[in-house]
Amino acid sequence: MELLLHPFPSLLHPKPHHFPPQFPSKLRHGRLQEPVMASPQAPPLTLPLSLQETRSAAHRHDRSSSIQEAGARPPGPPARVEPRFVAETKLITVHSCAGRLGDARKVFDGMRHRDLLAWSAMIGAYAIRGMYGEVVALAVSMVEEGVLPDRFLITRILQACAYADDLELGRMLHSVAVKRGFMGRVRDVPVGNSVLVMYAKCGDLVCARKVFEKMACRDLGTWNSMIFGYCQSADWEEARRLLDAMRQEGTEPGVVTWNTLISSYARSGDLDVAMELLGQMEESGVAPDVVTWTSLVSGLVHMDRSDEALRCFIRMRLAGVEPNGMSIASAISACACLKLLNQGRELHSHAIKVGSVNNVLSGNSLVDMYAKCGEIVSAQRIFSEIPEKDIFSWNSMIAGYAQAGYCGKAYELFCKMENYDVRRNVITWNTMISGYIRNGDDERAFELFQMMESYGVKRDTATWNILIAGSVHNGYYDRAFRIFRQMQSLLMRPDYITILSIIPAFANLIASWKVREIHACVFHHNLELDGKIANALINAYSKSGDLASACAVFDMHPSRNIISWNCIILAHLLHGSPNEALILFSQMKQEGVLPDHTTLVAVIKAYGLMGKISEGSQTFLNMANDYNITPELDHYVAMVDLLGRSGRLKEAYELIDAMPLIPNSTVWEAFLSAAVRHGNVRLAHLAARELSAIDPGDHRVQRLASSLQDLTGKSVDVPKETAPNKGRKSDEVEGCSVEIRNNVYVFSNGDIVGLEDTVAELKSMMIKMGHSMLDIGVGSLDVEEEKEEIVGVHCEKLAIAFGISNSSHFKKIRIIKTARMCNHCHSFAKLVSKKYERHILIKDPKCLHKFEDGKCSCEDYW
Repeated sequence: MELLLHPFPSLLHPKPHHFPPQFPSKLRHGRLQEPVMASPQAPPLTLPLSLQETRSAAHRHDRSSSIQEAGARPPGPPARVEPRFVAETKLITVHSCAGRLGDARKVFDGMRHRDLLAWSAMIGAYAIRGMYGEVVALAVSMVEEGVLPDRFLITRILQACAYADDLELGRMLHSVAVKRGFMGRVRDVPVGNSVLVMYAKCGDLVCARKVFEKMACRDLGTWNSMIFGYCQSADWEEARRLLDAMRQEGTEPGVVTWNTLISSYARSGDLDVAMELLGQMEESGVAPDVVTWTSLVSGLVHMDRSDEALRCFIRMRLAGVEPNGMSIASAISACACLKLLNQGRELHSHAIKVGSVNNVLSGNSLVDMYAKCGEIVSAQRIFSEIPEKDIFSWNSMIAGYAQAGYCGKAYELFCKMENYDVRRNVITWNTMISGYIRNGDDERAFELFQMMESYGVKRDTATWNILIAGSVHNGYYDRAFRIFRQMQSLLMRPDYITILSIIPAFANLIASWKVREIHACVFHHNLELDGKIANALINAYSKSGDLASACAVFDMHPSRNIISWNCIILAHLLHGSPNEALILFSQMKQEGVLPDHTTLVAVIKAYGLMGKISEGSQTFLNMANDYNITPELDHYVAMVDLLGRSGRLKEAYELIDAMPLIPNSTVWEAFLSAAVRHGNVRLAHLAARELSAIDPGDHRVQRLASSLQDLTGKSVDVPKETAPNKGRKSDEVEGCSVEIRNNVYVFSNGDIVGLEDTVAELKSMMIKMGHSMLDIGVGSLDVEEEKEEIVGVHCEKLAIAFGISNSSHFKKIRIIKTARMCNHCHSFAKLVSKKYERHILIKDPKCLHKFEDGKCSCEDYW
């Protein structure tokens, strides 16, 4: 029989095999007190009598002798008078079996004489009910009274020491077991196992291993105990070595052995090893039970692998294993994460069928599932039917209302829960803060944030993460950074979610110094090994114009995956280095990493930038055969761009016309850029018409229509409601931002109020370069930005002039622009970079322009 040491005690209440919770009317494992109390055929024990009882017995013997001597008829055999403490011991057992533990304790405390049987009865009553603290206390009192446990009672006390984490008493009992000879023979294996379990559960693996090595005989329970100890201390390799060793010694692992390993790996998040062990378990002929499957399902859900969790649950059902409440609740949670309402309802029906629907665990999962699937009424009904709601019940329902946008209802429950003696915890507060900030009520969210510690609830990292992520989501990037700094000043350690929440907000040219500051924080808190953070840093450095730092992070990345490769390949494309991008693509394949959808889009774009039409076309045509990837819209956009750059406009149009997917605005914009670049007014006219049909309100199409009309004298067929509007709304005014000495300055087209010095500097620069501000470039098609003769000086020129006069010569000028650069401004930036020997970086919606020595990384195609 195996030693039941299961990692989910709340489900199965594991009890070692030598302490089964049986009634004393049955003989189990040689308990001494049970034969005495339960078997009338057992021979009477020779027990010491008190002085008074001895005298009474002597008096009765004298009377009997006198009667016989007088010739009287002798009476029948006298009734045997049982010693009082034996009767009291039986009474303790009777009260205990009837559930009257208090009465049993009163009898025990009132005994004048307590021998080993009495102590065994009382300790056994507590041990059966899992009251290990009481067992330990009684054991100490017993030893103090000079009564030492036998081999059977010592196992119970050792078990209590293990669960009560009382290593000191456990060591003493180990010494008693050795001195009394309970550790050296084959029949003493249960005692040795109990000592081993005690040390393992108390975390003293050194002593546990010494006991293990000295045991003359080991059974399956011995191995299970040792494996459990190493799993508990997260020494997975040693646990696996013990598994191999026990097989070599001829002891085959049982279901408890496998469950100990599988559940430990699942809880640690190493699900791949857990699934591998499941395969070995099945190959060895041991059928996985409900505990095995539940460990895997719950572990997969916890690691956000909900689809795999459901497949595992289905395998369990197909194997004929009936799920328990835990496995059903985990499967429902998986449905909640995947928003699979129909499957969740099926599990709900099954929970009703097996009677676990009123279980608080299943109820909480159902509330969460219905809430996440938008069935807030059903969630409320389940919530109201949970008989004993715990903190998770309330939190799930509050989260459901908050996610559905009913922050008022959520706050009502938030205020009401403490009336039901359920204390709000940090998750409750975080849920409410998240709900408010997600629904745009930042003021209320910050109010709760300020209040929570006054209610005795300490903010955790998740609380700060919610404010940071919410501020970024709502567009308040600077506020997010201030919160991040405040979090650091209060010595609150950021985690990977903090970093992943804030990095995207500063992945731009004018925030490069903030990216470096965040990276320093990552180093300080040893978060650089996290793969997601490394990928985010590569992306952020690339978009902030620092390709060298992006490459450095990539080179130091300890576990590069396809996302890492995609990030660095796209970084080189963004910075106008297609050849390096293709070299990285070859290295990726050499390392055995298969490309995905994003990789192939980048490869086709790289071939387009290099003018390699044949190679790019072959990649597009063979992607299904070579990589089992079906072309999608992004791939067609890349192909249109590839053909358009080389002037093959007819082929590009034929590709669009023949594509099996409906072209979107991105496809037609790529075609429009090609037509504009090559001056094909007819095809530009066609692209404008298609774009106007997709988005009639796009003001870029309006400006394109105006430009086409000026060039051809013909009107473009644009819907009536999108006719060119000279009086655009203020939120459509183009602008740009420039970063100077870690400060950001904003400029808008034509806005020269207060910028007299900058305008004067700009005019001086243009005179030196022989460049006229009114040289618009006759015949050019600028589809993003209105001409300077209409809106005034374009903002990037003002930003460049301001940067030249207010920054050091070696500093790069970094500008972000909200609209596509016009040809005139592009030429101006190239001339400035050569004349003033400055590096200028301008990011517009189309491209990252890197101007250096009179050239641009876009090669004048954007």
